[in-house]
Amino acid sequence: MKILLINPPVFNDLGRCKSESAPLSLLYLAGYLEKYGYSDIKVVDADIEKMSWQDLGDLFARENPDIVGIGGTSIVLPALIKTAKIARQVLPKALIVVGGFGPTNEPEKVLKISDGAINFVVLGEGEITFLELVQWHDGKIKDLENIAGIAFLRDGKLILTKTREYIKDIDSIPWPALHLLTSDFSKYPGQPIAKSHYEIKKPIITILASRGCPHRCTFCSLGSKLYRPRNPKNIVDEIEYYKNKFGLKSVAFYDDELVGMTPKQNEWVKDICSEIIKRKLNLKFLTQGRCSPYIDLETLKKMKEAGFAWIWWGVESGSQKILDEVIHKDITIENVYRTFRLAKEAGLKSLMFIMVGFPKETPLDIKMSAQLVRKIKPDEVSLHVTVPLPGSRLRQYLQERNLLDNKLENLEDYYKLSPAGRYINFHTEELTSAEIEKYYKFLVFQFGHGFWRLVRFGLKSLITVDGWKKLFKRIKIIINFFSSWLEMNLSN
Repeated sequence: MKILLINPPVFNDLGRCKSESAPLSLLYLAGYLEKYGYSDIKVVDADIEKMSWQDLGDLFARENPDIVGIGGTSIVLPALIKTAKIARQVLPKALIVVGGFGPTNEPEKVLKISDGAINFVVLGEGEITFLELVQWHDGKIKDLENIAGIAFLRDGKLILTKTREYIKDIDSIPWPALHLLTSDFSKYPGQPIAKSHYEIKKPIITILASRGCPHRCTFCSLGSKLYRPRNPKNIVDEIEYYKNKFGLKSVAFYDDELVGMTPKQNEWVKDICSEIIKRKLNLKFLTQGRCSPYIDLETLKKMKEAGFAWIWWGVESGSQKILDEVIHKDITIENVYRTFRLAKEAGLKSLMFIMVGFPKETPLDIKMSAQLVRKIKPDEVSLHVTVPLPGSRLRQYLQERNLLDNKLENLEDYYKLSPAGRYINFHTEELTSAEIEKYYKFLVFQFGHGFWRLVRFGLKSLITVDGWKKLFKRIKIIINFFSSWLEMNLSN
């Protein structure tokens, strides 16, 4: 039984790689299959390898696997579907299975637009489900519909089996099988780290210390709500192993929120830190946290002692109205001020996530976000336009009110779902899509180094032939920008 797991080559469509770190979900699947006796497995990151579609077809022909597994989010669905179709063309008898948050949130659509290329969609957490599909293909499981957590078509109709329960003991899941990844680990750039994160050195590796997030943010499309932490020793064993094998210098924890959810979680974090300190790993760590009443100075100081350098905080908005009525963030602005103050006191650097474009959000609410950033002065700000991803309650809200400008009817439209405001596929009852983009750019100008981009724009207007040709148009753009910015009164 030969199994090939593929991260789709989005590079072909976008002109750039989406891969920032090794594909953890596929590597977890591979490790789980190994645990149950399947050894002929390869994990190929076709994106980081910049494989052309022809290269991908050649790979399928050369490897000739019995089973192909393909994973991805909603934003990479076009490449995922094309990968499945190429696999089916080259391997007419292979079992082709897809999974990840993209297929999980829209299984019927994914199955139908694949034109029969895809046999099954794995819904949600995939280790046990994918193993059972492999065992079914291997003849060890007889009744397909007894396999929980899958979707498939029968006579053109969608069949959903019973919901797969979460794996409660995630320490029972082997570490990601990095030894089965065909790509050179050093090719991965790590998470999109700003230049301000000079403490975070390469090579960087991504770790999952827990799974699931019990909170209810409306923009989230992730499915796992049951929080399950790993044993601290198991976590640090994995980190130490990677340090010895790959010589890594930094670790990015990919947990939704590693710290701040509960007092019990804080104790768990301190246990992880104590284990790191005891082993003298001398690494730098980056993670995400929750601005909650449970953040305490003792935990943050322990994190600093263990080597944590940065915490990314999901603040999202400076308006309590938006936090409460729209996002359902379950935090207060007071919590945010307190969290950043304590992090600074502990010697940790903080990044603040701010989003623009929520329903019910007005220019005044966006001004509140700007005021929050200005008063707190975080070490870094990450600014985004809200993205109504399939599977999120935000998307459902906009859809029900006919506020989606692009319904994602064409597969290629998925690439336009951008968290950085390059394309906005919705409007709200308060703001047009153009206004959302305008206010996003105001925030970028003030807090995201946009001032220097505007300076470069002005200089280009003066020192290039094209700039002189369009000089009056460019001057008008700059004047309009500043007048609108002053009208918004973001500087006060």
